[in-house]
Amino acid sequence: MTLLEVSKVGFKYYGSDFELRDVDLSLDKGEKLVIYGCENAGKTTLLRILCGLEKYDCGSILLDGAEVKALSQKDMNVGFSFDRRILEGKALAEDVISYPMKLRNMPSESVADYLNSVSEKYNIPLRMSVKDLSDLQIAILILARLFAVDRRLYLVDDVWKDLSQEQKSIVLDFLKENVAGKSVIVATDDCYFAKEISTDKVVVTTDKEVAPMMSLEEISARPLNMQSAIFAGYELHIGRLIKVEDNYFAELYGKEYAVSQPIGDIYVGKRVCFAVKRLGGPCEVQEVGEGIVMNFYYDVDNEKVISK
Repeated sequence: MTLLEVSKVGFKYYGSDFELRDVDLSLDKGEKLVIYGCENAGKTTLLRILCGLEKYDCGSILLDGAEVKALSQKDMNVGFSFDRRILEGKALAEDVISYPMKLRNMPSESVADYLNSVSEKYNIPLRMSVKDLSDLQIAILILARLFAVDRRLYLVDDVWKDLSQEQKSIVLDFLKENVAGKSVIVATDDCYFAKEISTDKVVVTTDKEVAPMMSLEEISARPLNMQSAIFAGYELHIGRLIKVEDNYFAELYGKEYAVSQPIGDIYVGKRVCFAVKRLGGPCEVQEVGEGIVMNFYYDVDNEKVISK
């Protein structure tokens, strides 16, 4: 059953050239979706739009069939992982985590059980001020608060982005444990993290566009931009597009690899970014090795696919 339906949504910050255009995605109840992209590519903005914190300019967002703009925050019942910058430094960890539970008048025993479980498993000192917690503890605290109560939809921003890989693995374990059976959208710039959450529904954002929702398998078969190729595990190599009679080649590190005919010959002789699918193991940076160059490639300056 469809929970969230986003159709042709557009958004633009006043006085800025940043915008999101023609955003389409859908989520059924109990599904997971990943929004992947580099920093400042619009991931957080998209989450804020989905939970009603930013007003979109065009298109529609339906939550259980109702237009989001017509719903109050209470009626939406959508949880969003807040930015650590809004935390009150003097607040105690237990107060931050338990706030939504107390707001819903949950039994004190249930509140205590949840707090103790989080504290014991993830080493969160409940009576310690937030300002004295480590970055890892704060990330867990934010997520523990988000998942403390039942919500229609959970929107999870990458509060773990500045953590080490070892620390990220702890956060990932927390997420995996808490997203089971829930409707969740996770935004991150970490490929591994993203793939551990969902490979069935992925939306890739760049500073120029929001790609259509696809599965990892679909992205691997045909990435639509550089970020999609990175997500799918391709290597990106800068080389020159050349033409010999009616055939086209990628000139990479002194070797030529056949590629498909570009949309136009305007890119012949120019430097473009080729996506390489590795067939064997790793090799030196200055070679393609046993890999093959895919039959699509990119205009380096504009990050646009320029093959058919």
